[in-house]
Amino acid sequence: MIKLSVSKAARMLGISRFDIQNQINNGKLQTHEGYVTTDSLRLAYPNTNLDSEQDQRIQKMQQIKNAAVMKMEVDTATHDKNKQAYMGVITNLKSKLYKEEIKNQHYEMVFSELTERLKILEKHCHSKDKAALHKLQNWIESSH
Repeated sequence: MIKLSVSKAARMLGISRFDIQNQINNGKLQTHEGYVTTDSLRLAYPNTNLDSEQDQRIQKMQQIKNAAVMKMEVDTATHDKNKQAYMGVITNLKSKLYKEEIKNQHYEMVFSELTERLKILEKHCHSKDKAALHKLQNWIESSH
């Protein structure tokens, strides 16, 4: 509730101070400690805009604030959805990486075992097969 002097209320409404005083004397306008309230002016003059420039600035700032808060809430919701999606992708990739690491360990073990078995085979194979065996061993070393 904003209190206005009778003069200011008359200027805002575009009427004379005398008209306001008559409204007060007739009981159509209520006063509070010698001032007219904007609430009573709105009741007596419902088609008149009583918002001062300061009130209009405050309303505009409130609209800007409300729009910013709404945008922030939308941004936060979007961020949360994106975060959940990214976490799902990361979890999936971690799982795939773990499986690939297990496979890699298995292949390392297989190559190591194969290298050892080829060394044993080299000791026991016929001399004419040694060239082919060395070629195989070199290929395994270069591939490993």
